[in-house]
Amino acid sequence: METPPPLGPRATLAHRLLMGVVVPATNVTTEAEMDDLRPRGVVNATARIANPDRAVGSDADAAEVRAAMVAGLMGALDTLAPAKPDHVAIGVMVENFAGGGAAGDALLAEAEARIGCPVTAPTHATLAALAELGITRIALLTPFFPAGDAAARAFLEAAGVVVPRTLGLRAPGPAAIARVTDAALRDAVRELEGPDIEAIVQVGTNLPFAGVARAAEAELGKPVLATNPVTYWHALRRAGVTERIAGAGRLFALA
Repeated sequence: METPPPLGPRATLAHRLLMGVVVPATNVTTEAEMDDLRPRGVVNATARIANPDRAVGSDADAAEVRAAMVAGLMGALDTLAPAKPDHVAIGVMVENFAGGGAAGDALLAEAEARIGCPVTAPTHATLAALAELGITRIALLTPFFPAGDAAARAFLEAAGVVVPRTLGLRAPGPAAIARVTDAALRDAVRELEGPDIEAIVQVGTNLPFAGVARAAEAELGKPVLATNPVTYWHALRRAGVTERIAGAGRLFALA
């Protein structure tokens, strides 16, 4: 009988951290934007929520899409569990905004109990980033329809953040969010910018905003926060991975 190979205490490539990432099936942005920031010794293991793509032309349509995502969240965590992640970043934002407050916290607590490790969500990561940067007044960019915009704004305002301007792009479906062009996102930044705000904050995890945000932050001289990098930053920091990452924006320049 052959001798089995020697095994280390952790996955060899994830010797520092195995980060679970949960995204909707229609999301093709979060994985790429988080992988761009992955430190050596960290592996991102992705699970997908089984949500359908469908046309969205109203708040009612958007609510049905959100419901499908929430219904599939725990099942996606179950597919990730055998990998035994150390931490999980959930790449879904609107569900937490729509649930809000105690309901959102309860959803996260259920997710942590299900997967057996800490879970980081975009909403709480956004608040942590704003607190770290000392920001209390922002303009908000979303891919959503008005109800989604209002839910996102309400979550921030409940935490004491002033939001004088919100721009919702009204993407016509969950997969279509990933097809919003850089040019359209740059136009959105110009529309939101002004001397009355300290930062621009983007929500909606399938919106491909990270690259535009980095360029805009350098041009404007103020924070421009994209939701996937913000979520990944907070998840890494909570998991004890704290090194700076050059060229990744102000948050990742902090120790």
